[in-house]
Amino acid sequence: MKEILEKVKAYKQILVYRHVNPDLDAFGSQFGLTLFLKENFPDKHIVAMGDFSSPTKKLYPYEEKDVPDEEKSLAIIVDTANRERIDGDLSLAFEKIKIDHHLIVDQYGDLNIVDEKASSCAQVITSLYQSVEDDYTLSKEAASCLYLGIVGDSNRFLYRNTDERTFQAASTLLKHGVDIEALYKRLYLRPERDLQVTKFILNNYQVENKVAYYILKDEDLQTLQISREEGSNYVNTLANIEEFAIWVAVTENTKDHNVRVSIRSREVPINTIASAFHGGGHALASGATLSSFEELPALIKALGEAAASYQKDE
Repeated sequence: MKEILEKVKAYKQILVYRHVNPDLDAFGSQFGLTLFLKENFPDKHIVAMGDFSSPTKKLYPYEEKDVPDEEKSLAIIVDTANRERIDGDLSLAFEKIKIDHHLIVDQYGDLNIVDEKASSCAQVITSLYQSVEDDYTLSKEAASCLYLGIVGDSNRFLYRNTDERTFQAASTLLKHGVDIEALYKRLYLRPERDLQVTKFILNNYQVENKVAYYILKDEDLQTLQISREEGSNYVNTLANIEEFAIWVAVTENTKDHNVRVSIRSREVPINTIASAFHGGGHALASGATLSSFEELPALIKALGEAAASYQKDE
């Protein structure tokens, strides 16, 4: 963290980025770090960058009201494995710092801080803060953002990359006033339409070779009155079923004229397959992008073969 902070001190403007199609960890890491920097460097112009229209954003009270000035800036990019997935204009970035926890595929930063074994990028940032906490403050709001990021990417501390460091990071954040009850109410309180979406998925999911998946085309999203991002977030509706080794959400993205796929697995590594379909991520939680629904059978086949091969090797 000291190396990062020395670079922060050298710039008047710091821009904090994360990946497109942001999840809880992307927003939590971005907002938590932005708030930390604003609290400790009030003389700096610090701006969170990117598109904030995602439904996931409503879980975070942070609102970015500033816009970047036209000057050379330090860019800090969080939770983003490769430069193509960075959300926002990097034209002002004179120097870049990458903070991440995904498998290393693109060291695009001038300084790269990557912990592939961490549960989340928010955990990485919290661990960095722990190294300087005697000299810098962390507000309840910033700690809450980071805590929600850890909760999101560890699936409430259930995934295998949750270890003692994850709980140490969570403990540090709790010391700074995180209200777990309020946070979980905000995270899990559901509108009634959620029942209709779940009903649709349970009535229409398909299974091939231990791979369960549901498809939400644009007309389905409109009928259910949900966004593409919201449709993808229901992927774990098919989790924890003994017969399903892998479960998948397939959602049509009319905005970008492609098909987004969220892939989850109990034990079978899936990130290599996701990478082959213009995506990537973690061993058991990845995403992919298809140019059309015509590519879906090939993806489902590849996942099914991976599941069969994994079981054969056990």
